[in-house]
Amino acid sequence: MLKRVSCFSVSCVIALCLGQSVQASTQIESANIQSTSTSALTPFNAKYKVSKGRLNLGTAKRQLSQIGDNRFTFSYFSDLSFLILSDHRRETSELTIDNNQVSPIRYLFKREGTGSDKSTTLSFAGNQVLDTEENQAIEEAEADIHWYDEVSYQLQMKLDLAAGKTEMKYYLIDHKKRDKLYHFKVVNNETIEVPAGKINTVKLQRIRKDSDRLTEFWLAPDLGYLLVRIRQERDGSEVADAQLEKYVFTPL
Repeated sequence: MLKRVSCFSVSCVIALCLGQSVQASTQIESANIQSTSTSALTPFNAKYKVSKGRLNLGTAKRQLSQIGDNRFTFSYFSDLSFLILSDHRRETSELTIDNNQVSPIRYLFKREGTGSDKSTTLSFAGNQVLDTEENQAIEEAEADIHWYDEVSYQLQMKLDLAAGKTEMKYYLIDHKKRDKLYHFKVVNNETIEVPAGKINTVKLQRIRKDSDRLTEFWLAPDLGYLLVRIRQERDGSEVADAQLEKYVFTPL
């Protein structure tokens, strides 16, 4: 039985839809490339500015890389701080794609900063999810469900939007080894202005029942449904806002 989704920290909120590579940071700083022919699977690097109101919290980055035939890595990094508190995260999903279906193979999570450092490694074999560090199966991962990790479902969302879907649900195992159901719905088409420029987007909301949280996403169809912005409110007050700052596509 799936548990109710718990509250996100600021870093978890941003991690919901962000990811990238350190070695590509110089490329990100040097250029933005826009192309109407960009597909959901075009490799890219993107950098985001993360804020809360006028307060700058730091940066987040994401990267999609192709490493073989129908084989990719999708990664996320964040470097956030507030006063004496800090949070540094890295997540990477190695995955395959067959007939527009994303199937994760291995998921790595590492968190450092204020408080306890944490790490998680998950392996996916068929519909079974294994906790590699403990060498045991995740009991909540029922065998009749197609499972994602916290990064791979984001690539599936890009493919689903490109296929014309307007409502999507994903079952996943998160970095705390808990089962989750994420439900998203397209609510509008908007042209928004972010540090990277003025961009045409499709706007989505995450659907929750009886929740005081509002989470909104803006993705760009002309840029292969690249995430342009993610914003969350709680009780009517802004929790975090991540906006696209720089990006570069790196097709093979």
